[in-house]
Amino acid sequence: MKHLTLLVSLILFSACGLTKKNSEKTQNSVTPSESAITQNDVLVEYTAITRGMFLKITIENQEIRVQKEQYSPDKSRTMSDSEWDILMDQLDGVDLNTLSSLEAPSMKRTYDGAAAARLEITEADLKYSTSEFDHNNPNTKIKPLVEFILSLAKTVE
Repeated sequence: MKHLTLLVSLILFSACGLTKKNSEKTQNSVTPSESAITQNDVLVEYTAITRGMFLKITIENQEIRVQKEQYSPDKSRTMSDSEWDILMDQLDGVDLNTLSSLEAPSMKRTYDGAAAARLEITEADLKYSTSEFDHNNPNTKIKPLVEFILSLAKTVE
């Protein structure tokens, strides 16, 4: 009886592991037709937080929303077609699968020398996120994208 229980448990655990590996491969594989980010399936969120400072920028469906205080309402505006196109071009230049492994170039956020920032991109129900980095000092691979997002946020009143 012990041997039967052990055998059944072994089969179940190995089957669960195979299913997990296959689903991970399916999620991470990108076909050529999916490599360009589609305009309607993207959500970009940039947050920067430290003691006394809060910034949340959300971009979705050609609308940008900026929240400068944690419990206050956000301000928004519609993006122009050219701004949206530039954003999509910037996103196409970023490898979303490596976003989580990008290293921050500085560590000022660890002693409140800078706000801790994070960039999250959701595309077709898949969420990609960076690790924390110093506000205004992202990894060079995402720097043009972050700078463009921050410049857009300055135009929202």
